[in-house]
Amino acid sequence: MLALRRWATDRRSRARDVRIFLSIGLVVMALAMIDGCARVRPNPDDLARLQPALAALLLVGFNGVDVDGNRELERLLCEARVGGVLIFARNIVDPAQLRRLTRGIGDRALACAGRRPLIAVDGEGGRIMRLSPRVGFPPTLSHRELGEDNDFAETELEARRIGGILRDVGIDWNLAPVVDVGYNPANPVIVGHGRSFGANPRLVAAHARAYVTGMRAAGIRTTLKHFPGHGSSATDSHLGFVDVSDTANAEIELLPYRALIAEGLADSIMTAHVFNRRLDRRYPATLSRATITGLLRETLGFGGPVVSDDLRMGAIDQHYGLGDAAVLAARAGVDVLLVAEDALPDGRSATAVVIEALREALADGRVTITRIDEALARMRQFSVTRGAAARPPLGSAANPGRRAGYS
Repeated sequence: MLALRRWATDRRSRARDVRIFLSIGLVVMALAMIDGCARVRPNPDDLARLQPALAALLLVGFNGVDVDGNRELERLLCEARVGGVLIFARNIVDPAQLRRLTRGIGDRALACAGRRPLIAVDGEGGRIMRLSPRVGFPPTLSHRELGEDNDFAETELEARRIGGILRDVGIDWNLAPVVDVGYNPANPVIVGHGRSFGANPRLVAAHARAYVTGMRAAGIRTTLKHFPGHGSSATDSHLGFVDVSDTANAEIELLPYRALIAEGLADSIMTAHVFNRRLDRRYPATLSRATITGLLRETLGFGGPVVSDDLRMGAIDQHYGLGDAAVLAARAGVDVLLVAEDALPDGRSATAVVIEALREALADGRVTITRIDEALARMRQFSVTRGAAARPPLGSAANPGRRAGYS
């Protein structure tokens, strides 16, 4: 009987997945027809207007712990004029130094480019926390620890505390929370690192809701990741190709996104470099129009900025050139192209490679003026809208409804 019930449950789950995938079928077909049309070369005036602004779509990591004498930062901030910079452990000595660094970045960019870039970090908590005790910051709780405690108030307070730490050192964008549902216990990159709130999608959504509420109370922008889900994978996309075609469960993995988008709690969303042939037979999610424009935009109704995961990760880098990957991601609907380290092994600048590839794609019509205008508009809006305290929805820490006793 148990085996029969499991078979019936699996069958119902597969049927629900089929319905979800069929629901984007018409959108995918329309996108394919558009891709098949002749390229339209842009008006020269539009091309001249947009080319200098392309770097505003980049979020880039750099080397060094100071602005003074840092040629790489000078190039990113003043010559390329990137939209954001990403802080890693390699950039941190201690809290006082990090404050000086972020203040220097903002001041230098304002002086030479007329605007301050966004300053982002992976500040999930626990193991994935660049501002760690090793460099003088207090310890923080991982998503797994918060999910195991299963206390929404604790999750919101911890997020507010982390957000306060970030704001204190001049960081305004946290690439968190992770809303991957950790239902594969052998998953190495999400479950293995304690990055999932749990295996129950409703619990994940509820804790993510509390986490975003806490971050907003601290004035920090957030990012839900990794869309459309990395929790089922058996391998790590940092290291190479990841195929979730036979393990992904759309009903489970999309539930947190569906809920938080509907509640207005999705500031931005980061993609996963996972391949799912049921969504796209050719490209992984980050490069897939069917997944980004079809599923995330059209089906789930997300209107904010979509951020790629690092385009230099193995799942992308081993199969696509950096420039080609950037163009494919932009075509797919990604607004912010993340490159974790600007310095390439051959000495070139990753930022320069991406910008040149986008310029060529704009000039020959592979990427449209409309697509870039949309991305720039989303980034402008995101840049001027700081995380703000909002009335917490039902189920948040401040208005918990019932505790997470989900079946």
